[in-house]
Amino acid sequence: MTADVRPFTEAAEGTGPAELDYRGPQGWATVVHRAHVGSFALLGGDGTDLVREFESEPCRTEEPRTWEYRVGLSGPQRLRVETAERWSFSVTPLEQDEPEDGGVFRRRGIGNQTVELPEPDPQGGAILEFTKIESARPAHLFLRLHTDFGDQAYWPVGNDDRARFLFGHDTPAIWSTAGRVEVANAVGCEWRLRVLPLSAARPLEGTTTRGTGAEVLVHTGVPAALALWSVSDAGSNPTVQVHVESRDYKVDLSTAHHHVAAGAILGLGPGPTLLQTRGDGGWDLRVTPLDKVPTFDAGITGSGGEVVRYTGPPVTARILTRSWHKWSGMVSVRTLTPELVWQDWANAKGGLPGRLPGGRLKLLPGMVLAIDGPHDGSDWRIRLGMARGLAWRRNSFRTRPDLPDR
Repeated sequence: MTADVRPFTEAAEGTGPAELDYRGPQGWATVVHRAHVGSFALLGGDGTDLVREFESEPCRTEEPRTWEYRVGLSGPQRLRVETAERWSFSVTPLEQDEPEDGGVFRRRGIGNQTVELPEPDPQGGAILEFTKIESARPAHLFLRLHTDFGDQAYWPVGNDDRARFLFGHDTPAIWSTAGRVEVANAVGCEWRLRVLPLSAARPLEGTTTRGTGAEVLVHTGVPAALALWSVSDAGSNPTVQVHVESRDYKVDLSTAHHHVAAGAILGLGPGPTLLQTRGDGGWDLRVTPLDKVPTFDAGITGSGGEVVRYTGPPVTARILTRSWHKWSGMVSVRTLTPELVWQDWANAKGGLPGRLPGGRLKLLPGMVLAIDGPHDGSDWRIRLGMARGLAWRRNSFRTRPDLPDR
C-alpha cells in the first residue's frame, strides 16, 4: 500500500490500494468500483469494514464490470482502500435539520458519533428520541449516556426504526450539567436525535395500549393496575420491560414470549405516571381501574405479580413463599389505604424462613395490595391470622379468563 495520504472533500479516484484523508462534512459517499474481479475492501479510520466484498479469481472477466456502493461518512476521517482495481468517490453532504418551533433540540448524523445534549428541565426531565432515517445494513444499535461524573445509562435501540427514552427525570445520578449521548453500533445508519418535552409522551389509550421496543408513555387517568404482555412473534423469545415512576413509587415489570407480568399501580399522583418500555419485542399494556381489581377476604395464593383489594375484617397476615432461593424467591407486598396512601411494605425471602414464618402485614378493609412475586416463578401465599395450617389453596380470582396461568 502506498505511504502517501491523499486528501479530498468532495471526490476522489484512483487505482489499487490507497489511504485517503476525507476532510468534508458528514454525508453519503457513492463509491464506484470498476474491475475485472469484484473484490473490494474499504475500511474506516477505526478499522471498521465499510465495504468488504470478495469474488474469486476464476470469476475474472475479459471486460471490466462496475459495482456501486453507498457508504455513510460521519465527518472528517481516514479511509483505506485495501483491495480494488479502479475506484472513485463522490460525496453528497448531509442536509442539516433546523430546530423546530420552540427551540426543540435536533441533530442529524451518520454512523457512530457522540453528541452533546442540552440540559433537560430540572423540574421534569425530557424525552430523548432516536429515529433511523436510512440504514444500509441491519444493526443492533444502542445509545449510551455519559455525564461528567462518569455515570452511564445504556439504552438499546435494537432493530426498531424509532426509540424514545426518559432522561433527566428524578435521576440525578445519571444527569449532570453536561450530558453526552454516544450513538454506537451505527455504521451505515443515518439517524436523527431529538430532545422533546415530557408533554410529547404517548398517552395510555383506554384499557389496552400496544407498541414495540422503547417508548415513553404517560397515564393521567384514574388509579389503576397495570399488566404487561409480551406479544412477540411465535418462535422468538425476546424480553420486554416497563418501568413505572410516580411520586415516591417506582416498579419494574418484565416478561417474555406471550407471557404476562403484573403488579404495578398507576395514577397515584400528584402529577401523571410516567412509563418507560424497553426490549426487542412487541408489548401490550393493559390497565384495570382499582375499583375493578380482584378482591379477597381469605388467604390467597398466586405466582408472579398481582394487584388485589382486601375486603375482610382487620387482620394480621403472613407473607409466605414456596421458593428455596433466597433472593430470586422473595415475595414483596406493598399496601395502600382505601384512600390510596402508601402504608406498609413487607417481604419474605426464599428458603425455610419464607416458607414458615414469612413476613407480617396488617390489613384493613378496602386496602389495596401490590404484590411482586418470586422471580424464579415460585408460588407465594398471603395467609390471614384466622387461617390455620400451611395448606396452599388457590383463590377464585386466579381463574379469571383474562389472567392466564403463569
